[in-house]
Amino acid sequence: MAATAISVDTLPSINPATNETFGYFEKTPPAALPQIIARARAAQILWGNVPIGERCARLLNLRDVIMSSRGALADAVVAESGKPRVEALFADIFVAVDSAAYFAKNAERLLSQERVPHHSIAAKAKSGRLTYESLGVIGIINSWNYPLAIPLSQIIPAIAAGNSVICKTSDLTPHCGALIEKLFADAGFPKDLVTVVQGGGEVGQALIEADPDKVLFTGSVATGRRVAEACAKRLIPTVLELGGKDAMLVLADADLDIAASAAVWGSYTNCGQVCLSVERLFVEQSIEEKFLALCVEKTKRLRLGPGCDPATDVGPLIRPQHVQRMSDLVKDAVAHGARVLCGGQARSDLGANFFAPTVIAGVDASMKLFQEFDVFKIFHTLTNPFQPD
Repeated sequence: MAATAISVDTLPSINPATNETFGYFEKTPPAALPQIIARARAAQILWGNVPIGERCARLLNLRDVIMSSRGALADAVVAESGKPRVEALFADIFVAVDSAAYFAKNAERLLSQERVPHHSIAAKAKSGRLTYESLGVIGIINSWNYPLAIPLSQIIPAIAAGNSVICKTSDLTPHCGALIEKLFADAGFPKDLVTVVQGGGEVGQALIEADPDKVLFTGSVATGRRVAEACAKRLIPTVLELGGKDAMLVLADADLDIAASAAVWGSYTNCGQVCLSVERLFVEQSIEEKFLALCVEKTKRLRLGPGCDPATDVGPLIRPQHVQRMSDLVKDAVAHGARVLCGGQARSDLGANFFAPTVIAGVDASMKLFQEFDVFKIFHTLTNPFQPD
């Protein structure tokens, strides 16, 4: 059979569980962004004049479209992100459904005119009103870890407020990105009101340079800093949702069984690829050993595997380089005195993107594992007892 030529202007859709490519999606040429912005502006002018009650009715249509296609949407999320199907349904699809339902119900109240009182004697005969107006075109740059929930939860309130949206979805989840645009078309929204553009950082840069009226970014601190700098040069307002080195504190009066379950769930949900996942645990010294034992016991019971398997608790990481990063961080910690209590290594027997759920004790601030964070890539539980006074 002759090999099929693949255009360099496409993005592969890769299943992290198998590392197999199951489709290709066309990249958006960066040079096309000014024309895309122009079409979005034209669509927004018309949409901004649509009564808010009618906008809300369209959101109810969107809710129904998402619900009716939830099976296919969950399949796409599992295939591209690797997460277990139950997480795809509850943390992606149903979150998007809730967003559509909430703003359909509440947008008119949230955007209604408000009276603003004043106490100036010189302006005693004056009155004040706070009125909400559409901004125009909203640029959204999103991540791959929740490929439907995050972009839809940002697009929905933007269009409820009368804006149009250009959303650059992650180049790691192009199929989910294409489905987002289709959802709005199927729900009866006007053409060019919601446009999904596909590509890497060059497309995100082109989106900013095309001068949207506001930019929302979700991703790493390093990329967020570049987005903020690029927007600041053009005086484009920005909203950044970045990462952190999230810590959980466990004190001696806690219910340790419940706390250990919370620590394990918070560390490994979505394979730990969450901006608010538990990445460090600080445990009071008197309960350290008991709490550690509970965490290790519960972690060892987690079933690692492909998201399509109903028995799976933890799926794969998104790409092989993320597995390598985990291996490097664990090795550095062990070299500086940390103890691996379970896990700590890649599971190449399952596939290129699997890493065993890991508990490490004795981590201190000198180790990269303690210091470094990179949103959606850190996947471990750390413990470090409080020192006595």
